[in-house]
Amino acid sequence: MAQSTAIPSITVEGKTASKRIKFIIGGVVIALAVIYLVYSGIQNNATYFLTVDELYAKGETQFNRPVRVSGKVDGDTIDFNNRDLILTFDVTSDTGQRLHVIFNGPKPDQMRHEAEAILEGKYDGQVFTAQSLLLKCPSRYEEGTIEEVQVEAVR
Repeated sequence: MAQSTAIPSITVEGKTASKRIKFIIGGVVIALAVIYLVYSGIQNNATYFLTVDELYAKGETQFNRPVRVSGKVDGDTIDFNNRDLILTFDVTSDTGQRLHVIFNGPKPDQMRHEAEAILEGKYDGQVFTAQSLLLKCPSRYEEGTIEEVQVEAVR
């Protein structure tokens, strides 16, 4: 006759409660870690959207920080080096303040006088180095429509 050796299972209230507490603590730790990663990711990639006047008003607090700036292109200042793909130009505000911009990438076809430019990059106090350039121009094909083009910097 075969004997079966069965180990009786006894559940003690303290051990079940202990496992539940460990599970809850582990869940809270994971939730806090996810919240921290989301918060730090947003802080590192946050960019302010400013006009040229607002950028100058903020002063040194915006130096070498990611920022998005909008203004009108001054067509007389557009200079493009075909060999090195260096585009320099000024954007102006409604009050006439100027911001000198350097962009390393192809010159968009829409780059012309009074085109509305939205620039993403960093300002060092002297020059705005753009990493991304978005231009909005009135379309030459249809009345009252706006044509947009976005160009990324060469890395």
